Amino acid sequence: MTLVSSALTALESEVLFRRLWEISGDGMRLTDKDGTIIIVNDAFCKIVERSRSELEGQPFCIAYHPSLREEFLRDYQHNFEHDIIESQGERERLMWNSKKKWLAFANSYLQIPGSGKFLLSVIKDITQRKKAELQLAKSEQRYRLLFNNANDAVLVNFLDPGQRLGAFIEVNDIACRRLLYSREELLKQNPYHLVPEKLHKKIQKIVSQLMQSRHVIFELPFFSRDHRLIPMEVSSHLFEFNNRPAVLSILRDITERKRHEQELKLRRDQLRNLASRLQFIREEERKMIAREIHDELGQVLSVLKIQVALLANRLRPDQDDLKERTTSIGKLIDQTVETVQRISAKLRPGILDELGLVAAIQWQAEDFQKQTGIFCKYSLPEEEIDLTPEQATAVFRIFQEALTNVARHAQAEKVSIFLRRRNHHLVLEITDNGSGISEAQINDSQSLGLLGMRERALLMGGEVKIHGVRGKGTNVKVTIPLEATDTTL
Repeated sequence: MTLVSSALTALESEVLFRRLWEISGDGMRLTDKDGTIIIVNDAFCKIVERSRSELEGQPFCIAYHPSLREEFLRDYQHNFEHDIIESQGERERLMWNSKKKWLAFANSYLQIPGSGKFLLSVIKDITQRKKAELQLAKSEQRYRLLFNNANDAVLVNFLDPGQRLGAFIEVNDIACRRLLYSREELLKQNPYHLVPEKLHKKIQKIVSQLMQSRHVIFELPFFSRDHRLIPMEVSSHLFEFNNRPAVLSILRDITERKRHEQELKLRRDQLRNLASRLQFIREEERKMIAREIHDELGQVLSVLKIQVALLANRLRPDQDDLKERTTSIGKLIDQTVETVQRISAKLRPGILDELGLVAAIQWQAEDFQKQTGIFCKYSLPEEEIDLTPEQATAVFRIFQEALTNVARHAQAEKVSIFLRRRNHHLVLEITDNGSGISEAQINDSQSLGLLGMRERALLMGGEVKIHGVRGKGTNVKVTIPLEATDTTL
């Protein structure tokens, strides 16, 4: 093009052309009076995402969306004709490919000898910077809105040398209303003025944690101006402000929560006491029924067997049919006696009351192996552990429930039982090599057996921990605190 050649010739010796045009990181565009692009640099092509061949010789507005081109070109030609220029500016533009970009313009008219007047535009893509600025503005607006309209009290203070909390530098309206101070009065206070003196050491520990993690959540009571003590949940964040460490604390009044927690704890304790009483009554009833069955039915069956034996002895030698019947009756009575003993033992094993927990666990393990065919290996202390009847009963019932679960669900071949006294605690572990219980099963609210085990241990001040590994088995660990005076090994 003749115009391009003359323009380049005129600018050939110019440092501006050599330095800025060829290597500039900013987009550069030269246009004539009609708005036709004479020349662009690579940076401009990159900004508008079009090649030189697509741009040079075309109206400058080809870089923008078709809906804007006519207006842009008309305004350009009018301004060019009347020497109107916007030297600098920032605009969001809709580009030819429907992308939105923020562009910074620097415009100037050039008189090129022999060619006339041209418009040189230096253009920067400031989209990312603008997005960041707009996001910052929105964040600041949201912060201000949150700060002044939050439902929770917000306090900000510097962290002084020695990691001591300084006076408040900012407070919101809710903080003033909750603590019954004016803004001016509250800004003269610091956290140590608002918290009981006995908790000042706790504040310093919290500050130490804050320095390490930069965010801590804790509970602390605060004095209001009328000397009421208000329980607060505090979320504190450490940040930099004016090159100094500062702490932003969000305080939530948890008075109602604390009251509900106390009520809930009271009701929970009442329910557990009731459950404990019901379990005690049930065990006593079981003991009584087991004793009645054993004593009354046992005596009747014993007398009946004696009577049948006496009757058999009085039969004549030729009464073989009657002798067979008396023999059959005697066997039936023996089977009934065994059934009575088994029912009595299930209701309340006498060995638990007579010989203690260690002997009862050994008996139950052997009976379980006999009934299920699952091998039981046990490690028990040689001497009895000194327990209250309630503790012994609770541990034994938990043990029974654990074995029941093994028989029903585990598909195990072996069960290991470990019972010891350790650090003033009774520890009972039942481990099988079965399918392994899952976390979902452990936490299932419908698993009443597991829930009953936990509740029995909890009533004794202990706990039950259950852990399973799929395909490898399940471990149940029962821990019950003992009296400190118990020295049994």
